[in-house]
Amino acid sequence: MSTRGPGVRLLIAIAIGFVMGLALGFALMGAPDAIRTEAATWLKALGDIFVRLIRIVIPPLIFFTISAAVASVADLRRLGSILLFMFVLYLGTSVLAATWGIVAGAVFRPGEGVGLQPPAGYTPPKPPSAVDILLSFFQLDFSALLTVGGAMTMIIFAIILGIAVVLLGEEGRRVYSFLRLASSIMITVVRVIMYYAPVAIFGYAAWLIAVYGPAMLGAYGRFLVAQYSLSFLHFFLVYGIIAALGGLSPLAYFKIQSAPFLVAFATRSSAVTLPTNMEAARRMGVPEEVFQITLPIGATVNMDGTALYQALSALFVAQLFGIALTPAHIGIAVAAVLVGSVATAAIPGGGTIMLAFVLGTLGLPLEGVGIMMVVDPMSDALRTALNVSGDNACTVLLSRVLGFRRS
Repeated sequence: MSTRGPGVRLLIAIAIGFVMGLALGFALMGAPDAIRTEAATWLKALGDIFVRLIRIVIPPLIFFTISAAVASVADLRRLGSILLFMFVLYLGTSVLAATWGIVAGAVFRPGEGVGLQPPAGYTPPKPPSAVDILLSFFQLDFSALLTVGGAMTMIIFAIILGIAVVLLGEEGRRVYSFLRLASSIMITVVRVIMYYAPVAIFGYAAWLIAVYGPAMLGAYGRFLVAQYSLSFLHFFLVYGIIAALGGLSPLAYFKIQSAPFLVAFATRSSAVTLPTNMEAARRMGVPEEVFQITLPIGATVNMDGTALYQALSALFVAQLFGIALTPAHIGIAVAAVLVGSVATAAIPGGGTIMLAFVLGTLGLPLEGVGIMMVVDPMSDALRTALNVSGDNACTVLLSRVLGFRRS
């Protein structure tokens, strides 16, 4: 995948697998329930194999790539500039995405007249406090760094380790060489696993349509139309402008980003898509010393798709229950969405828990979480694709603003 040819061939294979999966999924929608359920179980297993392989590799990949990238930046002030500008960009696009979610809810008003009820026996999760969210970024034990909930702590530790290597000076160069070699090995391991991606995406696409197709085409249709419309507007308009400001043709950005977009859509995992996103960043000409810092961090904290979804969901739930939201509520919603989108990856079961946090902050019924779980699979697919796409767009602009030479 290091050359243009294999990357294009893999993209074609992924696209074919995706289309074939969609076709099979729609065909299975008309099959008897017993056959559809059995087939969907096996199809999902094809995708689960890929996700499990990637999840094994992701913790060491994040650790070694970030620590090696940080250690490679001898000037700590320049490192500080990368991190500061990265977070400013990520925050700015997330605010805009949350605003799109508010606009989508106000224009499409998907919850009016729907009258949905939460699943029978559903018990909403308890929203975490602000202190719980803060402490979730700092796990108690080192072993927790190898779990989903420890991803943010892993990033923080990797940055600290990289800075320590820089401060060691010449002695630290030997450690840096080891970190760089380990990073290259992990990336190569992922490239090997990625050759299975077309099969996995075929299985996941067929499973999603076969199992959740009726729900997506039914009562939740307006919500999905609202989310998809504004998400694609954000993707093409905002990311196109950001890529252009970064000196990259928007058309080139969309073409290269299509591979990680499809992987993210099918797997619904920013972490799983990280290797493909890194390959796309390399093809966009972003230096490794930049994207090996921004993309692993972005996969955890930069969640434009999640911000848009949570803002839209808040209005959707309010409309379902006939609750009017004031302008002050809207402002609180945007602030809560920003916290929720950043903290999602740091808390086990993050998507559900953080939506409860947003609804609880606004005083909306937490039963809304159960209502949203019905439409979550298809909704999650697009918001994950938007999440990872924003990481690369911002990275392209960051590279130009901070004077990194594009390769």
